[in-house]
Amino acid sequence: MNEGEYQRRTSYRLLLATLWATLLLLAVEGIGGWATGSLTLLAEALHTLIDGFSTVLSLVAVTSPQRQLGREVWGHGRSEVAATLILCAFLGFTGISLLLIALRQIWAGFHGAANPFPVDLDTHVLRLTALMVIVNVALGVYANYQARSLNSLALRLNTQHFLADVWLSLVMVAVLMAIYYDQRWLDPMFALGLLVFMARSLWRVLSEQLPMLLRPTAIAPEAIVHLVTQVEGVIRCQRIRSRGMVGRQVWVDLHLALHPEYMELADDIGEQIEALLRRQYGPLHTHIWIEPSRHPDQYWDPGLSGY
Repeated sequence: MNEGEYQRRTSYRLLLATLWATLLLLAVEGIGGWATGSLTLLAEALHTLIDGFSTVLSLVAVTSPQRQLGREVWGHGRSEVAATLILCAFLGFTGISLLLIALRQIWAGFHGAANPFPVDLDTHVLRLTALMVIVNVALGVYANYQARSLNSLALRLNTQHFLADVWLSLVMVAVLMAIYYDQRWLDPMFALGLLVFMARSLWRVLSEQLPMLLRPTAIAPEAIVHLVTQVEGVIRCQRIRSRGMVGRQVWVDLHLALHPEYMELADDIGEQIEALLRRQYGPLHTHIWIEPSRHPDQYWDPGLSGY
């Protein structure tokens, strides 16, 4: 097993463990919130749902070999788009519903209504929620450590997203303890704050992690053609694809047409082109496809290149 395959498998296992832990926490928060009438638990469940979606996006990026090779489609797949739209619609509907309920409870509390905050936390729900939060935090810290050593972009983005709001989960546990000791007014108040952070968390996933599944061009095809055609024996360079970030890691896929007299030197020309690109753009991984030219006197024409 090479180093790249080891990194991919380790990242996959960590992300899968994170997803299962997130789903368990989501189930505890959702069922516990519904059973006890806690708006705080229900709002935090929405926040946890976004964490789960973040992990799924990272799993898609890790498990798709086409994405790792830089040959994925131009844009998101249908399943990714559909999942994003469904998630946004569900979060919008549920979030607005919780917002209205929280405002109604706060309004009733200000006007001295009888039992304006109907939350009734159970000891078992409180302990189980606290335990699952601790497990998720520990797993997130460990995954963040592994992301640095594995140099996995998908794992790093997922752990950064989780750890950015990890303090919110710890504060939520403290608020639940206060609610358990009859500070019930905190339930709708803290739920409102969680809804605000939920919107911010969703925006962060959509703006930072979802673009990871796109295939933006890292290097202009014309610039690659200009370098490659300087190598002796190269007649045409076409079907150029590149992704990644220049200076960190770039994947390049291109097709070459060589003069028939240079076909015996195809391996040397490929190594020369890769060294030339690496010297110009830094770390990169290339897939070069070479074929003899049917018309040796025909040099590269911009109209012939495609990508």
